[in-house]
Amino acid sequence: MTSQHCKRVLLIGNSRWHWGERDACGMHFHHGSPDLARLDGELGGWAAVGPVPAQLTSAALERRITLRNVPLAGCPPWLGVDRAIGAWAGWTRSLALSLDLSSGLLLVDAGTVLSITVLSPGGEFVGGQLIPGYRLQLLAMTKGTEALPEMVFAAPGQEPFPKDTVAAMRRGVLQAMVSVVRDAQKACGGMLWLCGGDAELLATELRSSSPQLQLDPELQLRGLFDLMDASG
Repeated sequence: MTSQHCKRVLLIGNSRWHWGERDACGMHFHHGSPDLARLDGELGGWAAVGPVPAQLTSAALERRITLRNVPLAGCPPWLGVDRAIGAWAGWTRSLALSLDLSSGLLLVDAGTVLSITVLSPGGEFVGGQLIPGYRLQLLAMTKGTEALPEMVFAAPGQEPFPKDTVAAMRRGVLQAMVSVVRDAQKACGGMLWLCGGDAELLATELRSSSPQLQLDPELQLRGLFDLMDASG
């Protein structure tokens, strides 16, 4: 990897591309559909869990961050690099903030897949859980049934038992995700970090039961910058 003055990073996800850029004013983030035209600009470092375009497999290979570049102890070779980057970034930020890591760390990445990653009190990978994310669960219901409607993937309302079908679907999916996270936190007791596109949806529901919750939707992109900086 090369990292001198890294100004731009890319994480290729399962369904979207995630860009991070930094300048004198700070960091800026963009999430959207794959856009090959954006690859023409300078790219400091990148990682991928989704399909990699040919433009990156050739000239930019030396700037690719893989699992072996993430200093997270105990990682099995099958672990997604996005989970490793997020867990490592959460751990290093917890240390910098003097947060209580005596019970380890619980990273919840609310993306296409809701991934849960657990680290031990020593910062080693323990294991985790994977379930379909918010949009994927809603899509499964609309595609797998005759009666349930297509919908716009908006946040649910606060009513616990909506009468409207779409509202009931949204509330039910979010409540299921929240319950999974609460059960995981109860089982491991670690410091909870939320990241990913739907992290704020979960945070709204979890703050009352997790007052020390750490929310950073862009945690992996910040971690990419940190890794590139450290490699210099």
